[in-house]
Amino acid sequence: MVNLDLELVYSPKQVHEHLRVSDSSLRKYAMALEARGYKFRKEENGNRIFSQNDIETFEILKQRLDAGQSMKTAASSTMNHVRKNVPRTLPVPAAPPAVAERSSDVIKQKFEEGFAVMLEERINTAMKPLIAGVSQLSDLVLDLTNQNKQLLSQNQELRLMIPAPRDMEEEQRLQREIVEEVKVLHEGQQKLELQHYEELKRQNEEIQKLIPPAPDPEKERSERTNEYLTIRRINLALEKEAHILWSQKPEQERVRRIGMFKKEENTDKRDRFIKTYIDDYFEERLRSEFAQ
Repeated sequence: MVNLDLELVYSPKQVHEHLRVSDSSLRKYAMALEARGYKFRKEENGNRIFSQNDIETFEILKQRLDAGQSMKTAASSTMNHVRKNVPRTLPVPAAPPAVAERSSDVIKQKFEEGFAVMLEERINTAMKPLIAGVSQLSDLVLDLTNQNKQLLSQNQELRLMIPAPRDMEEEQRLQREIVEEVKVLHEGQQKLELQHYEELKRQNEEIQKLIPPAPDPEKERSERTNEYLTIRRINLALEKEAHILWSQKPEQERVRRIGMFKKEENTDKRDRFIKTYIDDYFEERLRSEFAQ
């Protein structure tokens, strides 16, 4: 937008699109600069409006942020730069009452001139990326041209290194020799593979001989049954012997008194005696049984 005294101002949307940052980032930039004394013009509703000087100041701040500085450091150094090198243009005061008395032709002329300046500024701003792209393209074309020259030079060197073509008959003879050599190598490889296969087969047969035959399920079942019966028989025999030995012990060791005149067999003590006897002699009887 253009005011009557030709000062070019921009809306926040135009500025954040020009800087290629978000609207919230632009507000952060403005608040950081205001916190360090920078003044922006504002409309009646309190919204900021920006001049060309403001945009240049934002660009300086953004360059410092892109270089890795924090917002606080970047804003402080930007303000130092503005104070030393870029004098601030004071906000243009409101137009005096005499402006209202200007003729419509003068106002129209001023507006057209201001619009032309704004249009030129926007064209220049829009052309900057295009000019930069053309410059990069020119650099790329120059690099490709240099690479092409290098490739041509290397190609010429390779041509000089390649020997001259030989006689066709000689070439065919060499090819036949190569084919024969490959054939001989292939046959030799097949022989080695066959020998290797035979050796593996022989080793497998030897290993099979060392592996014991698979057990017969019926035989295993019969052996397990015999083992169970043998163990059961040994337990019964030891239990019978223990009962006999227990009955031979003195009565005072076998019985316990109940009341004044009644006695009964001490079954707990008897069962412990029988179990101990079986545990003590079971392994010996088992070894003797299987040794037969």
